[in-house]
Amino acid sequence: MRNVHEMSGGKYDDCWLRYAENGTSKSYRERCSNVYASVEAPELGAVRDELRRGFRGLLGREPHFWQHPPRSADGFLAVGTPAEMEVVSDCVSSEAVESLDDEGFLIRTADWEGAEIVVVTASTDRGLVYGTFYLLRHMSLGRPLDSLDVVREPTNAERIVNHWDNPFRRSVERGYAGPSIFDFERLPDLRERYVDYARLLASVGINGIVVNNVNTQIPNRDGANEATNELGGWQLLETRYLEKLTGLAALFRRYGIRLYLSVNFGAPEKFGDLDTADPCDDRIEQWWAAKADEIHECIPDFGGFLVKADSEGQPGPYNYDADHVNGANVLARALEPHSGRVWWRAFVYDSHEDRAVQQYNTFEPLDGEFHENVTVQVKNGPIDFQPREPVSPVFGQMPETNLGLELQITGEYTGQHVHACYHVPMWKEVLEFDTDPEGRGRRVKNLFTEEGTGIAGVSGPGDDPNWTGHYLAQANLYGYGRLAWNPDLDDETITDEWVRQTFGDDPAVIETVTDIMHDSWPAVIDYTTGGLGLLHMMYNGEARLENHYDPSPEEWPGYHGATEDGIGKDRNSKGNGYTQQYPAALAAGYDDPETCPNELLLFFHHLPWEYELEDGRTVVQTLYDNCFAGAAEAERLRDEWNSLDGKIDDERFRHIAERFDEQVVQAERWRDTLVAFFYERSSVPDQRGRVPSADASDESGA
Repeated sequence: MRNVHEMSGGKYDDCWLRYAENGTSKSYRERCSNVYASVEAPELGAVRDELRRGFRGLLGREPHFWQHPPRSADGFLAVGTPAEMEVVSDCVSSEAVESLDDEGFLIRTADWEGAEIVVVTASTDRGLVYGTFYLLRHMSLGRPLDSLDVVREPTNAERIVNHWDNPFRRSVERGYAGPSIFDFERLPDLRERYVDYARLLASVGINGIVVNNVNTQIPNRDGANEATNELGGWQLLETRYLEKLTGLAALFRRYGIRLYLSVNFGAPEKFGDLDTADPCDDRIEQWWAAKADEIHECIPDFGGFLVKADSEGQPGPYNYDADHVNGANVLARALEPHSGRVWWRAFVYDSHEDRAVQQYNTFEPLDGEFHENVTVQVKNGPIDFQPREPVSPVFGQMPETNLGLELQITGEYTGQHVHACYHVPMWKEVLEFDTDPEGRGRRVKNLFTEEGTGIAGVSGPGDDPNWTGHYLAQANLYGYGRLAWNPDLDDETITDEWVRQTFGDDPAVIETVTDIMHDSWPAVIDYTTGGLGLLHMMYNGEARLENHYDPSPEEWPGYHGATEDGIGKDRNSKGNGYTQQYPAALAAGYDDPETCPNELLLFFHHLPWEYELEDGRTVVQTLYDNCFAGAAEAERLRDEWNSLDGKIDDERFRHIAERFDEQVVQAERWRDTLVAFFYERSSVPDQRGRVPSADASDESGA
């Protein structure tokens, strides 16, 4: 199987866009060796380029492109709108196409003047891009072209990836795959890699990209911001850098992807020759309006701003005795004439001892006050992308506000792309969560279907040849895009698609890789937390050089609440009241340890070490068992992967095998550190007599 894509200066992986020949290639050649495709827009250039790449692999030959329907061919592929191409209007009614969403598409097989043809059509050029990638995926999976009648539209209008790239040093915060893909200093010169990244995103339906870090002002080790301001990217609003971005925006535009920027709320002060950034000051209103006009001149389809304000050292409206509505709306008014949007992050916790409580308390009272082109971007859980958290209570309880779901594609707390950890099952758990079982609310996945809502994923691809640092981590980017387009997809379907496109159609490989992917997340939960809702057991490190990789539970007593008498955090009615932020039915269930789900038990309750669970085991024994089970599972996953020796190309097999070797060592290290920590705090021995290594208590990662 073709493994890499040639480029000047090296090779890089094709991920799921390998386009390998399969058992149905002969029938594909009969229908698709000839292509009649529109050339009326830049997006159609992307369509033609992708068909060349795809059919070169799937058909074993370049397709023959025609400017007119070929009369000599027994079959052909037609790509275009009914208005542009008569053959399309002959096969598909204009009404059917006009009724499609702007990004929807229709694919149909038909008999046209004796020729068997495949038609890809849409109401917009972006829809044709998505339809083309759908057809190529369909063929990559070896599915037949006979009797196709496919209509697809995105469930969510906004499907964005957030890059945390620091433009002027090419580093990536929470990135585990080398330097930034983007070389801002060389823009507007464009790298071939930008094209292939746009292809990867468009193939799974992404339509927006934020190219720089939300931390536009990066605190230095002393907590000040002076030494490192130049690293975070707030200068991208300067005219000289906006001009550099025009080519990049045009490239992504060809693939239906709009460019966004993270902006520093204090920009009018930083380089605007003003003495304030007060959102209630008329001068600031005028400054942002003028800046939005300037951006629109450079990038006509500019998506808008992503803002992290009043959190972790970032300036915000609190600096000026204003609130988040004032801050977001002044930017929204500036962008409104250009159909731009403000994505205002709700990750605000500086002023409260438990960040779980603050987000709801801060934003729920502001429901209904945000401008229509503001989307409040809320992380899936109330803490910070932990291996498992409860769903944020903000979802379902701000009905008058456009909300966006923020997920972490990169693996900050799930092994940092050294460990295999498949996030799609985690995200499905979030998306299927009922925000109010008594009927007032909706499932999380149903909250982002209206205009102005959407899903954003914190993505961390880098310049390493495999894009994500771990070949298996590519599945998280793929799965995110597929779920953002259609959150009703089940994880089995997504996994099967990704495995087959990435590793081929060998049944043994498909079964083994699929099992590894589905079993990886539970294993990581067990050996990095002990389960039962614990979190934040990792080493923090120094200021902005945070590690978050090694075990160090001693650092986080405020999160796990471990004492001699028990463990867990009372986020219930007798504690800090966090459970009461949920609707009544959920609050009641979470508030009682007898009805609280086991997987969240210690998140909501501080319980005695020997508190007995439903299965008869105590809390501490369950923690011991989970830590050992997680480490054992990591070893089993490694053995499963090693069973594929000779069935996977050597480069990927060896790389993943070596990552699994490291994961096993780290899982054992986590297990021994946590078990020792639980024993030191509880003085309760493991009933099964398992003893951690003698030096485990010294392995805190410090």
